[in-house]
Amino acid sequence: MTGATALETGRSTGKRKPLGPGALDGKRFLESLDDGRSVWLNGERIDKVATHPLFRAQALEMARIYDLQHQEGTREAMTFVNSNGVRVSCSYLEPRDAEGLMKRRRNAEIWAAESFGMMGRYPDFCASIAVGFKDCGDELAKLDPMFAQNAAWHHQYAAENDLCLGHGLHDPNMDKTLRPEQDPDRCLRIVKERDDGIVVRGARFVTLGPFSHEMQIAPTFMLNEREADHALWFAVPSNAPRLKMICREAFSNRSRFEHPASSRFDEQDTLVIFDDVFVPWERVFLARRPAEANRLFRSRVMVWAVFAAAVQLLARLELLIGTGYLLARTGGMDDRPHVQQELGELITYKRIFADILRAAEIDHQVTSNGLLAPGNITHQRAFIGMISERIIDIMEHIGTSSLIFNPSEKDFAVPELRPLLDLYGRGRGVDALTRTKLCKLAWDLTGDAFGGRQQLYERLHSGDPKAVLAGVYQRYDKAPAVAMVERLTDTKF
Repeated sequence: MTGATALETGRSTGKRKPLGPGALDGKRFLESLDDGRSVWLNGERIDKVATHPLFRAQALEMARIYDLQHQEGTREAMTFVNSNGVRVSCSYLEPRDAEGLMKRRRNAEIWAAESFGMMGRYPDFCASIAVGFKDCGDELAKLDPMFAQNAAWHHQYAAENDLCLGHGLHDPNMDKTLRPEQDPDRCLRIVKERDDGIVVRGARFVTLGPFSHEMQIAPTFMLNEREADHALWFAVPSNAPRLKMICREAFSNRSRFEHPASSRFDEQDTLVIFDDVFVPWERVFLARRPAEANRLFRSRVMVWAVFAAAVQLLARLELLIGTGYLLARTGGMDDRPHVQQELGELITYKRIFADILRAAEIDHQVTSNGLLAPGNITHQRAFIGMISERIIDIMEHIGTSSLIFNPSEKDFAVPELRPLLDLYGRGRGVDALTRTKLCKLAWDLTGDAFGGRQQLYERLHSGDPKAVLAGVYQRYDKAPAVAMVERLTDTKF
């Protein structure tokens, strides 16, 4: 890139789409998913995402939360009127003071609480990435003014249409012994440059893909100058020609009694294939700048998304604490010291994350574009990687065999079985049906395929926990610690 604007270089920026109607409601959200996107599940192309049995439950839950943006009691907390006079989601709010940052958090808290912490990539998370792209405008302008203009337009367009955004940051796990320059198909890349845009080829993992209006793409690993074609930030509509979403096995077409969490909140994970997808220049925010692509994304973009992720995690921990406590209470174990210690451990984790979130607000940083960004809480990512397996261990220790030895809903409807189930399935202070529903929730959260997916996601979605810890070590200023040792030993190291 030469530093010239799109018009100066002769690249067509195309016709900008008009401003949108603002904050979504449930009806508009459901209708918007019927846009011809190419979604595949079990070898079948899904033409109607919002009404398909394996997607409908998640779509309806999201629609319910979008409706809260227009209801008295939550409207003011979830939306604001922007400078164009359009009421938009607070997920797109650019805070310039502490009040603005707290307003962003409150909106995220509503989304996280209403989805019970089940959606790791709830819409607030990826909208935060759009805020981060725009906030990099001063740095992007140094590379090419077009990039800054495009990032600002993307944010405004996404906000005023209340786009549900997905994001693809990770390429498929192919042969990691090879660099992208050795195996170009390993990572998404530019395969052709045109006057009006670029053509990209490759694949990315995207959570929430079938329910997203657009995909935001960026790399998350270091690239060298010979791998410049892989250094890209852009956004593309989910129904773009030659873009295909291939979904993993769905968990949602299940009885709400048997699977109370997964039957409602299966956000889906997709392999998104860019089969020579055209991306107009106006949708490109950075291209062929390897060093800047990674540095800016980690230092200026992800800080917004990590803040949203911490809010989601708090809601998930609250759900696990409640489930663990009720398992102990109805099982007559809540007075046992080892059970109290384990529940106390869960509560401590939650309080640590709450303190991390507050620290991010207190230690905020004013960006070069004048936004009040959360403080860097990378250590939050490291900590969840350290404790995620321990959290599941605690739930298993408290629930024990009650997590798996449970009758089905249909068993309770059998006259011959019901009296026996009522006798042998009851808990302390609760009948058999109530106790069974609780145990099935615990199994859904921790042991079933859905629970396993949730645990794997929490542990690894920020990258290899050991690599994250190594990054914490590398960035830590060790000079004060060394100075303390030197003073105590009266020795220079």
